Order: sequence, then structure tokens, then C-alpha cells
Amino acid sequence: MTDVLGDARRLSPKAQEALRMRAVAALRAGRDPREVAELLGVTVESVTDWWAAWQADGREALVSRTRGR
Repeated sequence: MTDVLGDARRLSPKAQEALRMRAVAALRAGRDPREVAELLGVTVESVTDWWAAWQADGREALVSRTRGR
């Protein structure tokens, strides 16, 4: 796997949201989840989780939310 982004958890919430949206766009275009994961530097599990969330609830499932307190 290429480590283009480093640890995606260190990205800002908006950057994480953009990453999720890019993954879904690639999947909608017919790309393989493994290919998308490698391209974006994330795990296949993350890509499949994002895809399932998008299929269930659409874009709203992938937007950034306030974390912590």
C-alpha cells in the first residue's frame, strides 16, 4: 500500500470527509475497493465501511461531525 497521506486519522475533519467522498466517487465509477484503498492510502475495511454507509444514508453518512466533548 502506498502511504501518500500518512495516517489519515491525522487529517482535519474536512480533509477526512473529502477523502471519504473521493472513495465513494471512485467506487461509483466502478473502481475496485482494493484499488481505491491503495490509491487513497487507507484500508480496504475503511473503504467498504464508507461505501456501506453511503449506500444506507447517502452523503449525510459521510459528512464530518463534531468529535469529543
